[in-house]
Amino acid sequence: MDPSIVDTTITLRKHKREEYKNIILLYVACVVHMVISVVTWYHNSYFVKEPTRNWELERHSFLNHLYRGIEKDCIEQLRLSKSAFFNLCRILQEKEGLVRTRNVPTTEAIAMFLHILAHNLKYRVVQFSYCRSKETISRRFNDVLRVIMKVSKNYLNFQPCTLEGSEANKWRWFEVSLSIVRRD
Repeated sequence: MDPSIVDTTITLRKHKREEYKNIILLYVACVVHMVISVVTWYHNSYFVKEPTRNWELERHSFLNHLYRGIEKDCIEQLRLSKSAFFNLCRILQEKEGLVRTRNVPTTEAIAMFLHILAHNLKYRVVQFSYCRSKETISRRFNDVLRVIMKVSKNYLNFQPCTLEGSEANKWRWFEVSLSIVRRD
């Protein structure tokens, strides 16, 4: 056999081996990349979570800032001074029987009520500040509203209103309901 043919066959075999090695390395690299991708996805999906929030701590911090902080903040948020707020809480608890629930103290319920009324807020907005569910906010709002309605008879003095001219014409449709309200 001719030595040049043998050399050529050996070099061809070496090239084929090199090609096979390159193809195998490419396959191995693809498999390793896919495995790393899957492991990374699994780790991010099941192990890496957002840090948990301490709802209780956030709520207490907000409430302390609201009615134990600066007087101006309490007036801006609740439309009452701190002393008026605590007097209202005392009146609603002692005279009208507003009670604390298992999770929501009366001061917080009254603060939520006043905050909603002061800024015309939706429960969804109040939920973020007070770290409570919308259902809890709704229940406590209605509880405080019922007690306020009872107290209003003793503490609010309604003045008679007389309308004249075009204003009287606008409200004439409500005269029947106004007379019913005035009798009560």
